[in-house]
Amino acid sequence: MDDASASPALERELIDRSRRGDRAAFDAIVVAHRLTVYRVARRILGSHEAADEAAQETFVRAWKSLGQFRGDARLSTWLVRIALNVSRTQVAARRAESSLDEAELIADGGESPDTAAERAESGQRVRRAVAALPPRQREVVLLKVFSGMTYEEVAAAMELSVGAVKAHFHQAVHNLKRRMSALGVER
Repeated sequence: MDDASASPALERELIDRSRRGDRAAFDAIVVAHRLTVYRVARRILGSHEAADEAAQETFVRAWKSLGQFRGDARLSTWLVRIALNVSRTQVAARRAESSLDEAELIADGGESPDTAAERAESGQRVRRAVAALPPRQREVVLLKVFSGMTYEEVAAAMELSVGAVKAHFHQAVHNLKRRMSALGVER
């Protein structure tokens, strides 16, 4: 079961059983949402280890506060909001610069070494440009573009209005275009 395949009725049942202390039901929630939570944390924190730690902390906090989940938003949105908060706390505590694993820079075997190097360098420039955005703009871009969330889901996760999310996204795109143009990177 993953985020997309969980029916609302099944999700509600798992939440209710988890609230009654059924760890197997909560394990099913974790399995259904762990990749989404991990990806959000990974995009914000930049490393596998930090994202894995944040994902674990997210589910610990979710287990402890499941009774507070009202069901106004989807469970995945609530978990993403917790993951954002955990990730923000880690960033603040570590003052770490976001970076990516070398594994993401490994080219597939079909590219020439020059093409692979150019692609990796271009990708690094884009990631640096995104990392240089103001925090809200960066988070909107990470959730909207890299996590594939809708404006409504981003708004719910960040506790902003849809209009505010669209404004942050628009400004982020403007800032990225300007920065990439200054760096001589074509779109």
